[in-house]
Amino acid sequence: QGLVTVEDEQAWMASYKYVGATTNIHPYLSTMVNYAQPVKFQGFDVAEERNIHHNMSSFNESVGLGYLKTHAIEFVNYNKRQMSRIYPKGGRVDSSNYMPQIFWNAGCQMVSLNYQTPDLAMQLNQGKFEYNGSCGYLLKPDFMRRPDRTFDPFSETPVDGVIAATCSVQVISGQFLSDKKIGTYVEVDMYGLPTDTIRKEFRTRMVMNNGLNPVYNEESFVFRKVILPDLAVLRIAVYDDNNKLIGQRILPLDGLQAGYRHISLRNEGNKPLSLPTVFCNIVLKTYVPDGFGDIVDALSDPKKFLSITEKRADQMRAMGIETSDIADVPNDTSKNDRKGKANNAKANVTPQSSSELRPSTTAGSGSGTETKKGIDLIPQVKIEDLKQMKAYIKHLKKQQKELNALKKKHAKEHSAMQKLHCTQIDKVVAQYDKEKVSYEKMLEKAIKKKGGSNCLELKKETEIKIQTLTSDHKSKVKEIVAQHTKEWSEMINTHSAEEQEIRDLHLNQQCELLKKLLINAHEQQTQQLKFSHDRESKEMRANQAKISMENSKAISQDKSIKNKAERERRVRELNSSNTKKFLEERKRLAMKQSKEMDQLKKVQLEHLEVLEKQNEQLLKSCHAVSQTQGKGDAADGEAGSRDGSQASNSGLKP
Repeated sequence: QGLVTVEDEQAWMASYKYVGATTNIHPYLSTMVNYAQPVKFQGFDVAEERNIHHNMSSFNESVGLGYLKTHAIEFVNYNKRQMSRIYPKGGRVDSSNYMPQIFWNAGCQMVSLNYQTPDLAMQLNQGKFEYNGSCGYLLKPDFMRRPDRTFDPFSETPVDGVIAATCSVQVISGQFLSDKKIGTYVEVDMYGLPTDTIRKEFRTRMVMNNGLNPVYNEESFVFRKVILPDLAVLRIAVYDDNNKLIGQRILPLDGLQAGYRHISLRNEGNKPLSLPTVFCNIVLKTYVPDGFGDIVDALSDPKKFLSITEKRADQMRAMGIETSDIADVPNDTSKNDRKGKANNAKANVTPQSSSELRPSTTAGSGSGTETKKGIDLIPQVKIEDLKQMKAYIKHLKKQQKELNALKKKHAKEHSAMQKLHCTQIDKVVAQYDKEKVSYEKMLEKAIKKKGGSNCLELKKETEIKIQTLTSDHKSKVKEIVAQHTKEWSEMINTHSAEEQEIRDLHLNQQCELLKKLLINAHEQQTQQLKFSHDRESKEMRANQAKISMENSKAISQDKSIKNKAERERRVRELNSSNTKKFLEERKRLAMKQSKEMDQLKKVQLEHLEVLEKQNEQLLKSCHAVSQTQGKGDAADGEAGSRDGSQASNSGLKP
């Protein structure tokens, strides 16, 4: 039932053809390969554009390292969608292996090794995949699977959502390491992300002539900051006095159990050794940055960190003394307390940020108040102050001089026209008087010759002539006065127009000058604010450099750090932390300065708008006043003409 005979298998093989294969493949094997399709890798952009999850590409170790060097994040994202295979390069003719950890850090699913070589790389591979019940499969961490997360396998800072750990290993003793009297020592290494990898730094002293139960009793080997425990593995290896491996054990950090543990060892091929063990004390804790240990301890157990007064109050309550019976007294700190606090402050080598030294420039709360303070330091410009400037006063004097010259010119024209008009009137009046006197003299002569009774008719004729002469004179005077009034009104209107024109010109010049002075004052304000900002930035950089040097010096002088590599790692971690803090501080300062500059520009724009409104109102009021004055001048001219005609008429009465 369902059995395949040899003839059926041969017939199946003869009928099976696959053009894409380079060698003949058994149909059974071919039917098993149905989950992944091998394709040539053409680039991360092409793979992302195609987005075919069952496409799988292969890389030799050199090409893979090259892509990790240039496109680390893209490689991780590629492995989120589809599988990748890494295999040893062809130059490894001695069947040596590369370190697979760096490809595991990038999420590569298949990292091939030369199984015939039981070296460190092979031990890491076998030790890592012993985890999860030795099923051969491990689930990648969440951030290496989710498309909405970004992960850099060369990161030196904690990953979002992942809590860094601190691992401490104290090697106490060994049991049944060898049946010979040889010297032994233990090395403790960690492999993971590049920043978590620590090799050949922690080793115990060598215990001579005791391979059965050597006692090391060393100080704890502390891996201070393991930023990604999910990818880290711990390696404990025992060597003899000839540096030959006796036994080793690879333990994934996320599966490590804290406490006192007997760790059984494996040989080079990761085969269990029956008796050899290492007795260790393992401590696993959450990583706490320097300076925050007391806070974390207080949060974990608040009762231990009650103040002295609270402890004494509890002790008094235990003795039957009620709290209400205790009076409140002034709390005077003694000199010793102050000295102690000062010494504690000096001894603390916690990295400081420049925000602690300069809270006014970096505090998040009260940024609006700080912005106002920053702008208030710059002198505000008022229009009254602009009008008191020398340039404006000088310009006003110049304009007043021009206006006075024009008025003087107009006054001369007024006097000249008045003189001309008076001369013309005087000529007409003199002509009239002359003719009237001639008529009167003729009448007097006739009366003297003929007598008064004989000259009645002549007298009547003379009176008629004088009346006719007077009426003609009056009409002539009216015409001349009307002509004079017209000329005077035209001259007054012309002069008023010229004065108004020069006033408008002067007013426009004043407005333009005020606007120019205001813009210059605004530019000076902007320059002052920029100078203040540059000074703040320089001070912040100087403080940051000073803090960085002080913290580095404190680490270099810290006697508790005995290892050079650990000291360098601390300095590197401090520099990374300081860089992040300093960048945040500079970003906050830049935002604060940008707000100050925007607010200053807003205030300056408001000043310009107020000045323009005032100028418009001033121009309107000036036009209204000029129109009123023009009407008044015309009325004065007409009144003057009427007064002149009346005066001439009054002078003509007999």
